[in-house]
Amino acid sequence: MKNFKLYFLTAFLIILGLFNNSYSQAKTFDEALKLAKSENKKVIVDIYTDWCVWCKKMDKDSYGNKDIIELIEDNFIVVKLDAEGSGKSNYKGKTYDGAGLAALFEATGYPTTVFLKSNGDVIEFKYDKYKMNNLPGYYGAKDFKKILEFIIDEKYKDTDLSTIL
Repeated sequence: MKNFKLYFLTAFLIILGLFNNSYSQAKTFDEALKLAKSENKKVIVDIYTDWCVWCKKMDKDSYGNKDIIELIEDNFIVVKLDAEGSGKSNYKGKTYDGAGLAALFEATGYPTTVFLKSNGDVIEFKYDKYKMNNLPGYYGAKDFKKILEFIIDEKYKDTDLSTIL
């Protein structure tokens, strides 16, 4: 009976691990910036609210997709930023709460995704010839994968994102 419990517990933990995103997700914005710098990775700032249905759908459909998980593992640090959160974060010498940081990143709806270089600078790109510093809205796994590859390959320097999506 003791061995059965041990086998059951081991199997449960293995199955739980299969359904858990295995990429580096920072607990705080400050931690994400430190990890990005030390690991020389870009940062994905996933700006959300607790009540946002599309945020939850994107977590499941896109961030939970195995291809996306692999891309993130190798290239990014992810941090979830609650746009209504009261936790304090330091960015570029100033202190912000969740709403302040979301406003700084010009998030006007949720979800909104912001990409940062490993040094913390916002990655700017063009979409339909307009300069953008965030990606508003829900993106399914297929399109989100294209977006991540666009950022990884640094195509944002000379390619309009609208030509890829």
